Amino acid sequence: MNPERLTLSAWIFLSVCLITIVDAFMPQMVFKLVSAGLIVVYLILQIRKIPIKQEFAGLILILIGSLAAWQSGIWLNTLIDGLARSRIFLLLFFAVAWLQFPVGDSPTLKSVREAILHQPPGRRFLVLSFGVHMLGAILNVAAVSLLSPILKARSDPLLQRRLSLAVMHGFTSASAWSPFYIGMIVVLVAIPNLSWLDVALQGMALAPIMILGGWLFDRLRYRRKRSADNTVTSQPKPEVRIGKTALLLMSLILLVFATFKFAEVNVAVALGMVCPPYALIWYMTQGERQANKVERFAALCFRVVTGLPSLRNETLMFVAANVFGIGIASAIPAENLADLLDFYVPVIDFRIVVLATLFLGCGFIGLHPVVVVLTLGAILTPEIMGLRDWVLGLVFLGCWGLSTMVSPYSGTTLFMSRFTGTPAHIIGWQWASYSVLFNAALMIAFIIALRHVTL
Repeated sequence: MNPERLTLSAWIFLSVCLITIVDAFMPQMVFKLVSAGLIVVYLILQIRKIPIKQEFAGLILILIGSLAAWQSGIWLNTLIDGLARSRIFLLLFFAVAWLQFPVGDSPTLKSVREAILHQPPGRRFLVLSFGVHMLGAILNVAAVSLLSPILKARSDPLLQRRLSLAVMHGFTSASAWSPFYIGMIVVLVAIPNLSWLDVALQGMALAPIMILGGWLFDRLRYRRKRSADNTVTSQPKPEVRIGKTALLLMSLILLVFATFKFAEVNVAVALGMVCPPYALIWYMTQGERQANKVERFAALCFRVVTGLPSLRNETLMFVAANVFGIGIASAIPAENLADLLDFYVPVIDFRIVVLATLFLGCGFIGLHPVVVVLTLGAILTPEIMGLRDWVLGLVFLGCWGLSTMVSPYSGTTLFMSRFTGTPAHIIGWQWASYSVLFNAALMIAFIIALRHVTL
């Protein structure tokens, strides 16, 4: 694909996003069928450009889910539902894609980056983690790109490892509450009766616990080890535009919240409506001359739309995960599963431990968390688990971030591998595994305690 040319795949992806927004206000079966058909055409056009391993895994998941649905007599409905449910995820990718370009050019955010990079060793881990968390919660992966320079050109491998874990803990913990994260959207799809507001406050309370857990583990494990690069930079302290940064981030989240609340649409649709115009206005205001406004407007639109075909891997994975989850759930009798849980795991709190362990184990062997959540969410519903919707959702959200830290195939470890030059399986299996176990114990204890407090 020529990145400088608008392709048919780009127009198809854009059409799916626009239809999804229209369907949120005027639900019609024809919109569901048309968007499902467009996703199929998009995948057919892009299938040869998907890496063979991901292509094989996606097609196998679709095949298994379809066979399971065939046994239940709902093969066609399962395929259509799996494709239609994937629209929400495509819309989220579309929304976040608009933000990455103004983020990279923003002088305000660059000032925040410089302030974080100039922190002394004593508080660098916490400042970096919370900085990545606050920026990432709204700017998603663009925040990691913004702060990635701290991971490069480090002569001390131990320091690079510790700073990488600080970034990962800060970034992944935001999945517990941020509507800008794919994990939140997946969980809301997996638990249909759950809304963002039902779990947002609990997730906001869980996130700092997970960040502090990562910091505490770092202090306990490396308290007797000193990094070679342990000096404070002698450069002048950079000016931090805290007020502008806060205004920038809060205005975006408030616009999304207002759209979500008053338009009565789901979070992904609210993001799809707000992010493109917000990013365009933000990007145009960064130009130095008034004459450049129209050019910057057109340039951003062109860059975003021409990049949509690059989301082919994610599209296949989410379609496959939806079809697989729905198909497997249709083949498992819910009544029998509930009886098995009552017999083998009668204690509700222990079910939370088992579920979290299963989730993290799947992540460790490389299974994408979207497959885990959509499959377990379809099989282990809140009614079967004996848990309230928000409790099950919080378990999924907490485990989502932790599992991406230990998976050698997750976007988090692959992204960190790109910046550190360290293989992704080393980052997941060696660097992050023990701190993830430590944080998992804290997460489980917090959720169990919160469940009993709110009974």
